[in-house]
Amino acid sequence: MSQRVRIGILVGIIGIALAAAGIFALTRLLQQALTPLPPPTPEAAIIEEVVVTTHNVALGTVLRANDLRTIEVPVELAPPGVVIDLETAVGKFSKVDLIQGELLFRHQLADPTNVTHDVAFILDEYQVLMAFPANDLMSSLSVIQRGDLIDILVTRSQEAPKEPEEEADIGVVTEEEERVAETFTFDAMQRLEVTALVVDIIEEQQQQQGPAIPGVEQQDAPPPPEPAYKIRAYLFALVPQDALVLKHLKDTGATFDFVLRSPTSSQLFELSPVTSEYLNDRYELQAPR
Repeated sequence: MSQRVRIGILVGIIGIALAAAGIFALTRLLQQALTPLPPPTPEAAIIEEVVVTTHNVALGTVLRANDLRTIEVPVELAPPGVVIDLETAVGKFSKVDLIQGELLFRHQLADPTNVTHDVAFILDEYQVLMAFPANDLMSSLSVIQRGDLIDILVTRSQEAPKEPEEEADIGVVTEEEERVAETFTFDAMQRLEVTALVVDIIEEQQQQQGPAIPGVEQQDAPPPPEPAYKIRAYLFALVPQDALVLKHLKDTGATFDFVLRSPTSSQLFELSPVTSEYLNDRYELQAPR
């Protein structure tokens, strides 16, 4: 075989090898181009706990722990104002009817213990809420607090027929019977619970230091006292008739004092109204002649 033939065969073999390599490389490129890309790794969803009802809840119901539960939802499904913990809702009143599984919102809750004016939710259907001025000494000392049991003592003047004198003729009838003012003191209401307080916050002013004295070391100013408050009025949950009685006594100029009871007191006292005649009989007083 001539040398030229051998070179031709070698060149053919090299050409075939190069063609096979090209075909293999082209096949790999086509496979990579046609193979779909792997799906992207999903991002972890942000979860938030929210409070839902476990059953239907009627308006005015006090929410208990077994009325509620928490579930996890994506944060985008938790609207603003939704309740996210049970402690916020337990013990509050429902302002609306709620259905089972409904998300609970803060504006749907009534809290009679704060200044949101939701105190009406603690009233029974046969009660009314009455504000009563706090003008007595116990109130000025801020002794009475919300939830205390008190009695209301009343002193009131009322006109009564004047008793005839011993020397007067009993059989004589005057055209107009003479009347005199008689003062009565009695227990108007017993064992009332203070439903709420209306108070003014009073910031105590820090005492001013006197002028500096030469040679005398000035002491540091004392820390400012804690803020105090003044009771303006009490809120009482009453049956309407009792509210009318207190309004009449207040409007006719009676004087009121509150006395504090023990928190465990349940007794209703049988008391006699105090008049001048009662005092004369009890202490054997005799008017000077």
